[in-house]
Amino acid sequence: MLGISSPGGCPPTTHEGIRELASRHDAGALEALAEAAAIEDQFLRRTAIEAIGCHPQGSELRAIVLSALRDSSEYVVRTACEVIAQWKLSEAHEPVKALLASASKATREVAIRAVGTIWVDADFPLIFRIYTDDPEIDVRRAAAWVLRQRIPAAHWRTLFDAFCSDDLPRHRQWACELAENFSGPETLPMLSQLSLDRDGHVRKAASRAVRTVSNRESKLPGG
Repeated sequence: MLGISSPGGCPPTTHEGIRELASRHDAGALEALAEAAAIEDQFLRRTAIEAIGCHPQGSELRAIVLSALRDSSEYVVRTACEVIAQWKLSEAHEPVKALLASASKATREVAIRAVGTIWVDADFPLIFRIYTDDPEIDVRRAAAWVLRQRIPAAHWRTLFDAFCSDDLPRHRQWACELAENFSGPETLPMLSQLSLDRDGHVRKAASRAVRTVSNRESKLPGG
């Protein structure tokens, strides 16, 4: 027995029962999921939000998912962020952004990933500040990944300068890729330094960027 409710009955009270609702397409399943999202047990609420995210008509309960961002349980909040990222629910942008100030490292990290899916260019200063200042390395790395994916062209140099001196080789490699995509000859001195980097992937990316930037410059009038 999975403890699945019928329309108008009690919500399911097991994780298995709640998860089974995600594969049911009848109206009663959505009703039962909505009820399960209000159960006192935080872990059952978390499972209910997860199941709503998986349900084909789950977006009909987006108000419940948005409300879950303010849940007393960080487990529920983080699952709501994951559903919002999955749905790319842009109307959740501001409440998700507010979670970037959470005291919980795990919540900040999942909120950053969610912001990355509903990004607006005005998010850059805040996510960049998290990349440079957050006390947790995993949070900083999550911010760096989002910045690399969503970098506004107007801010590429800010990110290039930061990535160049990052201890993580992958970020130095990303600096080279930014220069390859956006820069003029002003980055060639730094790229030349990176072509001697201790990491082979960085050296290869830097050498490729030097060739690309140099070729681009030679094709300009007077180049």
